Amino acid sequence: MEIISFFNHKGGVGKTTLVYNIGIALAQEGKRVLFLDLDAQANLTAAALDPELILAAWNDGKTIWSCLKPVVDRSGELRTVDPQKIRNNAWILPGDIRLSEFEEICPQGWTEALAGNAGGFRVSTTIHRIAVTLGAQVSADYVLADLGPNVGALNRTALLASDGFVIPMAPDLFSITALPSVGKSTSLWVEEWRAARGSAQRRELEFDFELPTGEPSPLGYISQQFTTYRQVPAAAYKQWIDRIPQEYQNGVVEPLKRAGVPIPTQIAQIGEVRNLSSLIPMAQKSQSAVFELSGTEARGSQFTRARDTLSLFEGLASEIVSRLPESR
Repeated sequence: MEIISFFNHKGGVGKTTLVYNIGIALAQEGKRVLFLDLDAQANLTAAALDPELILAAWNDGKTIWSCLKPVVDRSGELRTVDPQKIRNNAWILPGDIRLSEFEEICPQGWTEALAGNAGGFRVSTTIHRIAVTLGAQVSADYVLADLGPNVGALNRTALLASDGFVIPMAPDLFSITALPSVGKSTSLWVEEWRAARGSAQRRELEFDFELPTGEPSPLGYISQQFTTYRQVPAAAYKQWIDRIPQEYQNGVVEPLKRAGVPIPTQIAQIGEVRNLSSLIPMAQKSQSAVFELSGTEARGSQFTRARDTLSLFEGLASEIVSRLPESR
């Protein structure tokens, strides 16, 4: 089982759309996929489940908060819940606004882990243990995690739980200027986690769970052009797109390489998602992937365009997966 996070410090880059469509494409190919919604805004959950199911998950205690609450309260161990099945080969652990309460205890847990305190490791490995436990529960081949747009303590635990991460990019200044914070933060976390693991070994701490390696490989970036950019001239797209490879290399790859993280040998760009305009809100409305839209939801040329995106997202999924063995 591989854990892949989708992450960018900059919001509004179509991250959730990518996670969902790539995951459903993997599921259609026969791979078993578990989605983890690790963004307190729960956009991935809204993309996958209709409002009645989301409300039921909340009322029945079947969101990620249900797993985390005993850890937050320091009242016990992680609680496991049954992920919601959304396709033959796909499940989701619904998100929850109360993720913010878990994030509040993460800094203290991190400090304790760096000091070699066993309790700190329990907090700092929580996301990894959720992914491993629930992934095994559904026999997942891949766990795809949707992270919020920040370099906070929750994303630190999520990235260190991952085998690799993908950065969705928009062709604009703000996406590019976010890259150095991604690389700087992630490389620092890797080095600190390495020190924490060393401290645990020296103290001969024993755990009833496996510590994550904590070396998430930067698998590459995916540039996107969604509806919000459709009025921008092609020349403006090109200006930013041409800058991304070098900025990604300098801002993300080099800091992680210095930290000793495995770097894929392929070119940094995994692929590009061109303007899908009105197909995105159509798919969101029906909790479907773009390529799953029916002829009554997308008509005429729109339906043809929607169907054509299957090969696009299958290609992106295949390229991401092909880079994972190098991250070990």
